[in-house]
Amino acid sequence: MFFSDTESIDVTETAPQWQRLVPENNDEFDVIVIGAGPAGMSAAICAARADLKTLVVEKALPGGECSTACEITNYVGHPKKILGAQLSLQMEEQLFEHAVYYTCETVVDFINWQAPLKSIATALGNMYRTKTIILAIGLEPKKLQASFEEQFMGRGVSYYAQANPTLYTDKNVVVIGGGNCACYAADYLSKYVNHVYMVHNYDTLRAVKTLKKTIEANAAITLMWHSKVTNVLGVDSVERVCTQNTITGQSTWLDAKGVFIYIGRVPPQDIVRFDLDLDEDGFIITDAYMRTNIPGVYAAGDIRSKQVRQIATAVSDGMVAAINIERDYFR
Repeated sequence: MFFSDTESIDVTETAPQWQRLVPENNDEFDVIVIGAGPAGMSAAICAARADLKTLVVEKALPGGECSTACEITNYVGHPKKILGAQLSLQMEEQLFEHAVYYTCETVVDFINWQAPLKSIATALGNMYRTKTIILAIGLEPKKLQASFEEQFMGRGVSYYAQANPTLYTDKNVVVIGGGNCACYAADYLSKYVNHVYMVHNYDTLRAVKTLKKTIEANAAITLMWHSKVTNVLGVDSVERVCTQNTITGQSTWLDAKGVFIYIGRVPPQDIVRFDLDLDEDGFIITDAYMRTNIPGVYAAGDIRSKQVRQIATAVSDGMVAAINIERDYFR
């Protein structure tokens, strides 16, 4: 599949239901936006405002990686902390204030990719035709490729700390990683759990200075340097976690009920089969106007080859892509 399924927060019970235009099989559009994260929603809003017939195709809930973020503190207009799920709902509300078609489906193929009129095929058997496409497909959590990862997925192993932190109240958990996302997750979890063990390959956190200070000052967090998780035991769910110091070789068993993996994010692997120009890490190469090497196909957000991946830059990418589609094809 073009997108792989991952865990996400279930906000369907609280999410308001705004007016959505539903596409029909074989409908034709001016632009199809694939992905409804900040980049995709920004692109769709901008395209709809330009009076382009716009379809958004998203395999899960609107918000993308934004909806799985813990506390967001660096997005302009939100001076106080906001949960990623809350910000995603606000973006979704704004999206459906415009005449945007929307469908929750997984894209599995592109047909006539190079032609003036392109088509996308979905896992539900639908096909939608379009003059232009914006790929705002985001990234996926990088996996450890460890046997316990698949064995306990959804039963104590997760990529999203905020999915249901109250499950771990008064229990110990492990966070694997030492970057910004791992630190945000550890800090967030420390408000709910008994104790957080951060297992990191290196001897320093690879996060912004203020975040590093927050983690190092938190008594509910223990930093385990030069370490990795080698095994997880449990019957129906995670019960014990084994870590190993990569320098001394010493193993330590932790009484922990949850393991949260934050070792980075990677592009969806299926994009390599669509003849897009990619950089050495698998990100889509675009010009400054968000154009890819395929005429009529644009890319926006974290999937692009670029230096900074933040919500603000994703929103910017989406708007730039939509503006240039309107200029390139509809004037």
